Amino acid sequence: MSNSPREEKEGSQEPMKMEEKRQPKIMTEPLPQILEELEEYTRRVEEAVRQAHAAARESREAAAQAKAAGERAAEAARKAAEAAVAKVREEATKATNALEVRASTLETELSTLKENVAQEAQSLDKAFIALKNSHTEGSPFLKK
Repeated sequence: MSNSPREEKEGSQEPMKMEEKRQPKIMTEPLPQILEELEEYTRRVEEAVRQAHAAARESREAAAQAKAAGERAAEAARKAAEAAVAKVREEATKATNALEVRASTLETELSTLKENVAQEAQSLDKAFIALKNSHTEGSPFLKK
């Protein structure tokens, strides 16, 4: 804390250097250079804004195309599903009709078989009765 002239000079220079560092650009650089920097910055910002708008426009277009493609795909899937359902229904109807025809045929055959079995049973009954009568008439043990 001595008051030597040398120390005062050094002490007084330090605040000036700090003041120079803290001064705004407008105080330290020429105005045309500052204006050129501002214009360049403005051009870069405007270009960035144009690019952002273009990207947004492209994004909207891509989204619209994706939506349209999705709708077309959904419509195609719906039509394919409807066609598949119609085909399954048609095949099921054909199979049902074929089963009905087969069941009807089997019922007819079963009815015919029952009639044939009944006739055969009656024929066998008559044959057994005839055999019994023939056996009883010819048996020496069963004479009346």
